[in-house]
Amino acid sequence: MCEQEQQELWLKFRAGDADALGALARSHFRLLFNYACQFTKDREQIKDCIQDLFLELWTRRDALRESPFVTVYLLKALRNNLLRKLRREKWITEAEPVDAHDLADGLTPEALAIQFELSAENQHRLRAAIASLSPRQQEIIFLRFYEGLSAEEITEVMKINPQSVYNLLHTALKQLKTTWIPESNFFLLALYHVLATN
Repeated sequence: MCEQEQQELWLKFRAGDADALGALARSHFRLLFNYACQFTKDREQIKDCIQDLFLELWTRRDALRESPFVTVYLLKALRNNLLRKLRREKWITEAEPVDAHDLADGLTPEALAIQFELSAENQHRLRAAIASLSPRQQEIIFLRFYEGLSAEEITEVMKINPQSVYNLLHTALKQLKTTWIPESNFFLLALYHVLATN
């Protein structure tokens, strides 16, 4: 769904159209679910938080901004709600590493083609390399390459300044490059392809 369609649904939802909110929820559910997996593996907890997010949006629709970037707004709101809930329930002690396999649902068609071409051994090595990143590095890799967010959008979602986005992304990519070194230069080719399509 393009940004213009999202904006139109947002305006209808703010005017009291429950079907428009339902359409936004359906179109963003997978993205929100995959993103929430960065913070917890409890699927039921994630589903509850997403449902709570849309219920809260419905009850507060009159006080919401008129036309935000809908995807960024939803990611940011879910992140805040989920972290608040996890802290309150003391479920969060240490962020769990994210398995790259769990992120595959959010890949672009080009990235899926690259993933398909990787050998099983290289897939395993790439998963291990991503799992070796810090939780913040995993989050920024997910937002940039799996969700295709710009640095500006990542700044809003993660609540960090633009230079921190670039530094964190650079450090994560550098670590991936040194951790996951296949026999060929396929990593650089795959990374270039992903960067060029986003």
